[in-house]
Amino acid sequence: MSPTPIHTSELAYPPQLFNPLPGAVDGLLSTQEQSASTECLRLPADFMWGLAGSAWQTEGGLMSEGRGPSVLDFIGALPNQDGLNDSVAADMHYFMYKQDIARLAAVGIPYYSFSISWTRVLPFGVAGSPVNTEALDHYDDVINTCLKHGITPIVTLLHDDSPVDVDYDNATSFGSAFLYYAKITVAKFGDRVPVWLTFGEPNGGIGLFFQKYDTFRTLLLVHAEFYHWYRNVYQGTGQISIKFANNLATPLRGPSSAADVLASLRYQDFLLGIMGNPLFLGQQYPTSVLDTPKLNLTPLTADEIAYINGTCDFFALDPYVAQLATVPPRENSSYGSDDHQRLRECIANPSNPLWPQCAEIASIQQDGWPMGYFSNAYSKVAPAYVRQQLGYVWNTFRPQGGIAITEFGFNPAFEAQTSGDAQRFDLSRSLYLLEFLNEMLKAIYEDGVKMVGAFAWSLFDNNEFGSFTQQYGVQTVNRTTGTFERRYKRSMFDFVDFFHDNVAS
Repeated sequence: MSPTPIHTSELAYPPQLFNPLPGAVDGLLSTQEQSASTECLRLPADFMWGLAGSAWQTEGGLMSEGRGPSVLDFIGALPNQDGLNDSVAADMHYFMYKQDIARLAAVGIPYYSFSISWTRVLPFGVAGSPVNTEALDHYDDVINTCLKHGITPIVTLLHDDSPVDVDYDNATSFGSAFLYYAKITVAKFGDRVPVWLTFGEPNGGIGLFFQKYDTFRTLLLVHAEFYHWYRNVYQGTGQISIKFANNLATPLRGPSSAADVLASLRYQDFLLGIMGNPLFLGQQYPTSVLDTPKLNLTPLTADEIAYINGTCDFFALDPYVAQLATVPPRENSSYGSDDHQRLRECIANPSNPLWPQCAEIASIQQDGWPMGYFSNAYSKVAPAYVRQQLGYVWNTFRPQGGIAITEFGFNPAFEAQTSGDAQRFDLSRSLYLLEFLNEMLKAIYEDGVKMVGAFAWSLFDNNEFGSFTQQYGVQTVNRTTGTFERRYKRSMFDFVDFFHDNVAS
């Protein structure tokens, strides 16, 4: 049998998996020499680092102690939909929080980022409705337990689980309801919580939690009103921000493709620019967004921009991975290979499935290689893109208070199908976390990016919106015996060791 010639495409080199720190050559330098070569790459002593979780995904007890229903409860709970996991149980963190916090302290975690359940505090959700003092007592003890163990609590006020009767698209009712809840919560806990995040990933909420692009104006103004209340009325001295989702769009065909660059930038304008421009730059929404026909996004007034500007003390970012972006597929064959015309065609057509961003997203490079090691969902071990991600945010928005990575994590493929012991040796998750953090160090010292924090998702395997098979945790949870026993995974130790080695004492 004659051999088949090997096509040159088969010889394309795969993406780099490991990027050594400056001066370190793996296998050629001793551990001591590598440590000495990176001695200057130290994070400041006040760098915030730890683990993150959210109320609905971890607490369980959805119908316990006065909690009211949230919009997420219809995922496997009220009513329980077939094929979805029981979110009433989740990780039972509502009942096991003291043990969970003690476990974080035992391995040296200094910060814990979690969310408070709006509908626990306000079972009916709306402005002026009764306050559940049992919920306030519960979170009071959660915060005090953190402090008792030397852990600093960071709180998100809304992580998707808004009350069922609150309508984001109704600016008046949403604003009054959220501010009523937020002020009650901060008045109770603000003396012990140094960082407050108003919303979790609202920039990704269009089509999910709200339907109108003008709702971004509501979110911006409500956040700004909370910020000004916190500073001027409550006289709080902590930090305030919003958690932004962003998997950076990078041009599929590289910077030489002007059309792909345009599609990538347009994608970023929609994902970060709408809220980022007024918050960090004191500027109007991006032109590419405002010029999109039939988007129904009303420009902000000069007074609104001035009110919103500067109401985030740092840029809070959830950058799990990057993406490759290119222009939309051709709709009209008469346009031939005119990439810019394909982009214009999509922008003008609201029925196009890629409208209004009009960027086709991929994870396979032009040479046929995946851009990184795949997980069970979208996250990937792709360290080559970390500095691009952080650099884009830093160079675009120049946040004076720096950037905090408020979520990043990895869910290994088919981990849930392996034995408990096998799940604990989660080498791919360790690789993801350590490569990401090494690239973060290089972004600081080689690119001049100001970084102020990094939080891994998640403190343990949790309810990923109806699924327990999407496992992001650095601890396992045994749901088969009814004990919900937690066990550390290898990644917990590797994550902690990184910071113990790299945060200045």
